[in-house]
Amino acid sequence: MRQLSDAEIVEVLTGNRVGVLALDGGDHPYPLPVSFGYDPDADLFVLQLEGEEDTRKRRCLDRDDTVGFTVYEETEPGRRWRSVVVSGRLVETTYQAAESALATLARSAQSVPNPVTWSDASAVTPFELRIEDWSGRAFDVGGP
Repeated sequence: MRQLSDAEIVEVLTGNRVGVLALDGGDHPYPLPVSFGYDPDADLFVLQLEGEEDTRKRRCLDRDDTVGFTVYEETEPGRRWRSVVVSGRLVETTYQAAESALATLARSAQSVPNPVTWSDASAVTPFELRIEDWSGRAFDVGGP
């Protein structure tokens, strides 16, 4: 196993669109898969959370906005994988502020809402993950 460089971490974040968001669930962590977009030029990491104000996600964020996010990929099927873990604060934002990162998400995803047609009053809310730390690893499984 080896550590990824910052450039390799950016490559993983810009090459993938789904990861696992880990929230403080109180008695135990609350992980959930979500789509995300990362714009390295703006260092902007955004995701959209669905649901009204009384959802478990919102209650977790009200308790603690510090989150973890994991992205992983198999770069050579059965032989090599890479993973990135990002930590920071998750804060509500606007579609206008999140536009460049959502554009990276929309370019390669099949079921991402078009931010132009979604209003901030909808049940889908954009959030920015303000990155405080990140790390990544690559692992060669080996084989023939």
